[in-house]
Amino acid sequence: MFFLAQALLAAATLAPPPSMNVPVRGEFVHAGAALDGATWSRLQSTSVAATGHDQQTATYGGVRLADLLSDSGAPVGDQVRGKAARAYLVVGAADRYTAIFSLAELDPAEVRCAPILANSRDGLALGTDDGPLMVVAPCDRTHARWVRQVTGLTIVVAADGSLP
Repeated sequence: MFFLAQALLAAATLAPPPSMNVPVRGEFVHAGAALDGATWSRLQSTSVAATGHDQQTATYGGVRLADLLSDSGAPVGDQVRGKAARAYLVVGAADRYTAIFSLAELDPAEVRCAPILANSRDGLALGTDDGPLMVVAPCDRTHARWVRQVTGLTIVVAADGSLP
């Protein structure tokens, strides 16, 4: 019964506003890649139960960051080797807050901890304080990488070379 409820909630994930356009830039991605209504419709909806900043457990609905990056041309999962193993995702917010995820940790096989780009909480659209889109990182205990009001995603590759 629990899994049926989760599946129904995931299917009911709200779509972002039609004017939504979050650019996906940087290494590996296709020119002009962005999260817009068409991209959102193409990606599989998912949901995660997580405890937010307010210490309340809720179900967040959206799409996995790994799926969005893969759709944009970036390597994920088993493709993260060589140059991609030095790559990281910078998530930017309207208030200029940023958070970083390595591409390796966004492995889609790690379902329990997979960060999502959420547009709903308990089946309702995110409010203006958090949304319209927010990164939810279920295993990030400090919430340091829960990013509200996401405005852009950029993949950067760390320099190749020896450490100082």
